[in-house]
Amino acid sequence: MFMEIVQLISDLTGFAIGSRIQYGHSLQSAPVRCVLIQETGGGPNFYCPDMVDMTVQVLTRAAKYSEARADAWAVFNAVHGTSNWELPRLGGASGEDYLAMTVEALAAPQYLGEDDNRRHLFSTNYVFRMELGSCGESGSGS
Repeated sequence: MFMEIVQLISDLTGFAIGSRIQYGHSLQSAPVRCVLIQETGGGPNFYCPDMVDMTVQVLTRAAKYSEARADAWAVFNAVHGTSNWELPRLGGASGEDYLAMTVEALAAPQYLGEDDNRRHLFSTNYVFRMELGSCGESGSGS
């Protein structure tokens, strides 16, 4: 489910996975300007086992404050407050179908300051309220 969320963010922002978008952890070879998407937890719904609240952190960095900020807001504007996204099936014909019923940022992008290499950092945490199985029209984003 995590990689499907990464792919959705890539599709909605136009940021390419492996160059602008990094996932899981940041590689030494990652570009200075990048968007790191990492899992931060989440859990199943006790009353409805085919649902899970998947939380992810989006950490943007760049040499220029304005670029790191712009990337953080590009992701925020693309996903926050949207709903009914059928996530891309990545596991081939046998892969699971996931529906992001709602996507919500816990707060607006927050400036964290500079890292050890003087690159500017912004962070935003999101809750993807996910359901297993195809449940409607594809990607309304409403």
